[in-house]
Amino acid sequence: MKKSYFLLNKYTLSVLILLICLAADIILHKGMSRVLVPKSFTINRSPQYLKLREQPLVVANKKWSKAVNTVQKMEQLPAGTAGLEMDVYFDTSKNKLLVYHDSSESNHPFIEEILNVYKARQLTASIWLDFKNLTPVNKEKSLRYISFLRQQYQLQNKVIIESSVPECLPDFCDSGFFTSYYTPFFNPYLLTEKQITSVIDTIAGNLTKYPASALSGYYFQYPMLKKFFPNYPVLIWAEKDRYSFVSNIFNYSLGSDAQVKIVLYP
Repeated sequence: MKKSYFLLNKYTLSVLILLICLAADIILHKGMSRVLVPKSFTINRSPQYLKLREQPLVVANKKWSKAVNTVQKMEQLPAGTAGLEMDVYFDTSKNKLLVYHDSSESNHPFIEEILNVYKARQLTASIWLDFKNLTPVNKEKSLRYISFLRQQYQLQNKVIIESSVPECLPDFCDSGFFTSYYTPFFNPYLLTEKQITSVIDTIAGNLTKYPASALSGYYFQYPMLKKFFPNYPVLIWAEKDRYSFVSNIFNYSLGSDAQVKIVLYP
């Protein structure tokens, strides 16, 4: 009897420990946890099937490397990397792209310095350009320069142009570039229903006037983008913790979702 009681307690304790660990995991990764739980967001808007500017894009697999913004990072990139992202700014005085994320960073290389390493290493990764300062004023010069880069570094069907200024994207689509509309920042889990409908209407209005090839945003925006813009591929950036059960389930769900075209990881 005592032995059975001891075993019962031992198993009960093990289960309790597992439940505590799972609860802690859910709390530590609450952003991922709530994305895994289906949510309606609003019943006042229906899914929007809007015009899509389809363009070819080489995507060997959907796991891409985020913020490859220096020569050193390009040198360290695994040879088989499917794709990479760069944060770029167009310098109108030099007619070139500078690569950096934050203006406080000390080193702002020109994109050709980094692409020269790409070429020397004979990499084949596709490149996502997160265009931070694309405007109607610099759009034409930017397009000519990026078209030159595409030819110079043999990047045909390997470049994404992402911008939060949707009216600048059609010209890139017309020139054969895959484009992504970086949606306004929002966290649908913190918004009222009225605010959610406003976000949906804003995105839908912009896509109606300026169709793109995809939508991009943070991982916690993806369920809402997926639901209300179901014919648009979604490009997202996410986190990964290999020791977390929640993180592994979450990232598996991204990998198996056909609408998620690319996931950026640090």
